Amino acid sequence: MQTGTALAGVAAVGGIVVTGIATYYSARTAEDQLKQSQEDADETTRSQSSKVAFYSDVEDDLTSRRYYLVNRSADPISRVHVMILADVEWKKQKGAEPHRQSSQLILWLGSVPPCSGIVLRSRDMTVDPTAKANRRIPRGAAIHLDQYFKVDSIYFNDSGGRRWKRTLDELTRWVQPADAYPAPPEPVTDVSILQVKLRHKVLLDSVKPCGGA
Repeated sequence: MQTGTALAGVAAVGGIVVTGIATYYSARTAEDQLKQSQEDADETTRSQSSKVAFYSDVEDDLTSRRYYLVNRSADPISRVHVMILADVEWKKQKGAEPHRQSSQLILWLGSVPPCSGIVLRSRDMTVDPTAKANRRIPRGAAIHLDQYFKVDSIYFNDSGGRRWKRTLDELTRWVQPADAYPAPPEPVTDVSILQVKLRHKVLLDSVKPCGGA
């Protein structure tokens, strides 16, 4: 009888161990499945935004830089804002040499159609005199033409209404309001940050490859 009781105890302990092992592996499997599901969902969310990018090259005359903004997805992107670092110049007084200052320019492009790209040059942009933020800038302030300007980042909405920030190095969700941007570099002056516009209608080029997984 004592032997039977001992065997029953061993069997009970063994059952607990087996159950514990099964529960552990079941929990690990559920955790792995959840992680994989989250990764799949994140990949699906980023599928369009990952196809939006920008890059630069130098003009054929080697005097200025141009930037290409491309949307290689099969859907349009909207509320596109391009953040540009460039020089703005103006004359402090009549007859004086132009004063030049590095500024942060905000260029609003509205939307970019699917499978399309645009080219940006400094000579194609001008200060927007109708923008409220520009009311205090010096009269005659203008973007220095044919300069080596820099596109710092772009902000845009995907077809699902999610807002993104794209830099040369990374793509991140932008959860702040659409009109909230990083502060301009110090010291802040009247021309540290300007709203700009294009001098003429945006010319679109088709880009390939486009769409796909």
